[in-house]
Amino acid sequence: MTDPSSPDGPDPDAPGPLAWHELADGQSVTAQVIGRIYRPGPGGGWWYQLRLPIWSEVQLPDRITVEPDSIVMRVPARLVNPIEGIDYSGVPTRREQPPARPPRSSSAAPAGRWSVQHLPAPAGGPGRRVIHHESCWVPTSNADLELDQALRELARPGSEACTACDARHLPAVLTGPVALASRPQ
Repeated sequence: MTDPSSPDGPDPDAPGPLAWHELADGQSVTAQVIGRIYRPGPGGGWWYQLRLPIWSEVQLPDRITVEPDSIVMRVPARLVNPIEGIDYSGVPTRREQPPARPPRSSSAAPAGRWSVQHLPAPAGGPGRRVIHHESCWVPTSNADLELDQALRELARPGSEACTACDARHLPAVLTGPVALASRPQ
């Protein structure tokens, strides 16, 4: 078991046991369990860090091919089921401390950078985008948006603010008198 006070997360390259993981479209696939994390607060609880094997396109000088690759992701424990007969006692486990946050008005957006997480569309449905603050624990792309850009992304159909990070304050900013001037027409 990993030291719970350690700031380091599980090693995404370390081997781990397999478990069933439920995908967004309802399929179940096997994924490698590489860590367990307890997160206090909204959106918290037990989460698993998983490695999912995938194919990745490779550009060679004379052709394009594929090779085995993987993605590492964190998902709530409710989306992971043990496989009978597999020992999970060696999975690194840690508990995060609740973040210390200064009190702020619910309509104030925090300073910092923002990112957009593009979620796959269900068959025949529209895609979704989730806006995250740079301090969010959800692994996303680089936080390279300014506040006004994040607000524009949030105003687009299919976009929503992450409820587990400071992005949860963005909807109030969008409806405030100052933000209305910066909203796309």
